[in-house]
Amino acid sequence: MTTWTCSLRRPPVSGTPKTEHRRALRQRLSANRTNSAIEYKHQNISAVMIELGLPYIRGYTPMGNRQEALAIEIQRRLQADPALLSRLQSKPTDALPASPLQRTEPPQRAAGNRERASAGNRPGRHPDYGLLQAENTNRGATGERLVVDYERTWLRGHGRGDLADRVRWTARDDGDGLGYDVLSYTIDGHERYIEVKTTALGALTPFYLSSAELQFARSHPQSYALYRVYAVDARPPRFFALQGNDILQLELIPVTYRACVPAENPNGQKTTNGLDH
Repeated sequence: MTTWTCSLRRPPVSGTPKTEHRRALRQRLSANRTNSAIEYKHQNISAVMIELGLPYIRGYTPMGNRQEALAIEIQRRLQADPALLSRLQSKPTDALPASPLQRTEPPQRAAGNRERASAGNRPGRHPDYGLLQAENTNRGATGERLVVDYERTWLRGHGRGDLADRVRWTARDDGDGLGYDVLSYTIDGHERYIEVKTTALGALTPFYLSSAELQFARSHPQSYALYRVYAVDARPPRFFALQGNDILQLELIPVTYRACVPAENPNGQKTTNGLDH
């Protein structure tokens, strides 16, 4: 298992080509390991990395079938080598990408049964949702600007320059509490409410949805779209769109709590809902 997790060091960090990396790895493994078996195992590692809220291995689409032992070993390696964890993080840049957005099809994540322990019993590192939130926030404005430019260019390209001039960056101009970031239009003039989620990582990297965003999506199924901007630092940066039933079928995992300071009752004592020790 340790031989496999050495893959964390190579493709995602130093950019080693897949073929070269696979050839070097086969020399360290038993002779009966095929290229397809090595490919599959790397896809398993990518699946674990996504669960941990970390970049998955570039070029290896996450595969659902994997053993819990693999997750435990990856967690052990990350805890033993803090410098490795730091190297896995991508640093945001202030400059806008030099290339316009390129639209892609929504990715497909392979399904499969997984042998796994409950989250409470699993040792080591749990999904770093805070890291994901910070990564999304740092690059959010870049992704929103790219989407505004994309929508205006698309409308002008379809003969609706009048609508392109009305595309509005609402998150910047009106505040970030509307449930969407960009107001755009269809060719026939209907409003489109676009929520933008941005990452420098891969298309399958998880993202945050606030309760307000989710409620707005559910109440505007025909006019709401979620644009997932990914590889935002690449040339070109890319995105895929989710709308209607695609959004309703997202796997939603609650990860945070809203916490309030306890109030005082009329007797001057703080109420703690029976949680005093």
